Amino acid sequence: MTSSNTRSYRTRREFLMLGGATVAVVLSQACSQPSAPAAKPTAAPAVQVAPTTPPQVPKSALQQATAAPAGQAAPVATQAAAAAPAKPTAAPAPANVRRGGTLTVAKPSPMREFDPFQVSPGHYTWMRAIWNSPVHYDAALTPQPELAESWQFSPDNLEMTLRLRKGVKFHSGREFVSEDVKFTVNFAASNDKASLRSAYQTIKEVKTPDPHTAILRFDKINPGVFDILDTLYIMDRDTIDQIGKTAIGTGPFKLDRYVPNDRVEMSAFKEYWEPGKPYVDKFVVRQIPDLSAMAINLESGEVDAVWQVNFPDLVRLRDSGKFVADLGAPGAFKFAFELNLKREPLQNKKVRQALAWAVDRKRFTETGLYSLVEPTPLLWPEHSWAYFKDLESRIGFDLERSKALLAEAGFANGFDLEILGSSAIGPGHGALLQVIQSDLKKIGINARINEMDPAQVSDRLEKADMMSTVHTFGRGNRDPGSVFAGTKSLYSAKEGGWTNIENDEYDKLRADLQSTLDRDARQKICRRIQEIMLDECFNNPVAYQPRSWVLAPYVKGLTYNMDNTPYVSDMWLDK
Repeated sequence: MTSSNTRSYRTRREFLMLGGATVAVVLSQACSQPSAPAAKPTAAPAVQVAPTTPPQVPKSALQQATAAPAGQAAPVATQAAAAAPAKPTAAPAPANVRRGGTLTVAKPSPMREFDPFQVSPGHYTWMRAIWNSPVHYDAALTPQPELAESWQFSPDNLEMTLRLRKGVKFHSGREFVSEDVKFTVNFAASNDKASLRSAYQTIKEVKTPDPHTAILRFDKINPGVFDILDTLYIMDRDTIDQIGKTAIGTGPFKLDRYVPNDRVEMSAFKEYWEPGKPYVDKFVVRQIPDLSAMAINLESGEVDAVWQVNFPDLVRLRDSGKFVADLGAPGAFKFAFELNLKREPLQNKKVRQALAWAVDRKRFTETGLYSLVEPTPLLWPEHSWAYFKDLESRIGFDLERSKALLAEAGFANGFDLEILGSSAIGPGHGALLQVIQSDLKKIGINARINEMDPAQVSDRLEKADMMSTVHTFGRGNRDPGSVFAGTKSLYSAKEGGWTNIENDEYDKLRADLQSTLDRDARQKICRRIQEIMLDECFNNPVAYQPRSWVLAPYVKGLTYNMDNTPYVSDMWLDK
């Protein structure tokens, strides 16, 4: 390992100094991609960047498995996916797959440490390269076997037995056993930095009757259990104290070299449990914080793919016909304008409502997001059963209404407001900061953008040390209750959320949402939660966030999970 900090990407200035060099990209198959394995989410068709209608995602596996008359909850143990193959049965490789080579992906955000439970933009690209989870979702939110070959619920749904895959090894050579599941659950549940800590804390105990059986115990019904297992990246308990500099998992790639703020280099794990995978020999993730420079490095052939490229570059690269563009998991993430209710005058609800009505969401999507996605003030995406179209109009853009609300609150002359944010977090952040600042000035509010490094922003948010912020959150496209497990701006003040919302009904409804399997009851709960959020205006969604991929045409087999983390073992290079 090395701790040197070297920059090896090309900036726009350096690229132009090369004398205007051009790169010819030959499209041999019109940028077509091979079919993805059925057990994993498939990428959108090549160059189809802006789907007009979000896909209709079916009920989650847990909901499908627990169909019952209204008001009743059927036992989860009846689910069809309880039985799984007893041996690794990987999907067959594409007939024309080519093996070998180095796949290099660039992304803008920094990595904080080798901890997959810190759900940070800088971590998404490499998490499933190094680690596996017991179960993963397919594109229809149906759980598929991974490190767990099968699972079974007790009749009361308070215990879940995982039958673990045999013969799986960590990169160190040690065998994966049930104690590793127990250790990982305990680590995630006690990890102050874990974004989904409260979700893992719903597992009250892990029993390990034998090396290949792990029994999860809950103290109440857990509708989000598969969301938990899909993100339970199994950690190596022997090296957990070294996550600042190294990573050992059971995934398809093992860590070779880590250069902080520059790159992570990985090589294929020869003893990986899934037969025939991965297809490439090496996987390299590079950090290029200059968003324009990422596009330049793709065009020059320095990298093979980029994640979260600047939106103008995304549109330009897409329209050139030379690259494959993909918007990522639909509805997975949202931009939001979030307010700290402990700071004056944001304690006044009418002030918060005035700010919410002053944001021109449509202008942001048109100018900042290049009309790639739609604006929305709602928490859940259109394809979720927790989405209510009639509530879209509860918050809109109306400056006169904003001014009236400020006057009613006693702030007709406005006030000073800090907006904490970082353009370097990803594309769109800088544009949203500018749009909000401009809009608020129209109602007399002196909004000051406090632009900081992404790590500094994260540290301040953890301490609720801000008045307002531009932020993104995810998991709304999974079970509706899961968004509350990983979005700290939705936590109450007593839970450590940085918006410091205090509303007893809101707290009770969130608990009720996770205490029943009755779809009708949960849908009514979600509607009331959404109504409270539109009234309290502490977390104000603005628009869907594209977390896009742009690939060279020879990069094949892109698949990703609901968090936009790629299954790198499926990817290959047709060159």
